[in-house]
Amino acid sequence: MRAETNDVAFRLLLALGENWDALQRASIDPSSKGLYLTKEYLGGYTRFSAGPSTSPRLIVEWNESTRHLRVLRCHEWPGFEATISSTVAYVRDEARDHGIIDSVDNVFVRACQEPSAPARRTVLPGAMDSDSEPVRRRA
Repeated sequence: MRAETNDVAFRLLLALGENWDALQRASIDPSSKGLYLTKEYLGGYTRFSAGPSTSPRLIVEWNESTRHLRVLRCHEWPGFEATISSTVAYVRDEARDHGIIDSVDNVFVRACQEPSAPARRTVLPGAMDSDSEPVRRRA
């Protein structure tokens, strides 16, 4: 798993987060495919906590206007892409049945397009698993 805005699966996770509240209001349970996600609004940033269970493997804060991604936790998540893919497929099917497919698909289409503006990424010390990616230490 890569918590980077140039990774399509990661951008789809953010798109799912963007749709999450609307899906739940439409009685669609996106967690039924094994993706657990919570989001909090933190004054400009949105914190997404996600994982294959209620214990998050990924915690990021994203500011859309400044395009700044802060990675607070990014632990190994076997099957990340498969979980995102099956959740997106399920959400699209359910959204079609509930008549909200246009709004849901708009968010997914934007997520699949390459970002036109660059994003800044900050990885907090200790956020990454020691096996996944080296983290630069402060001297």
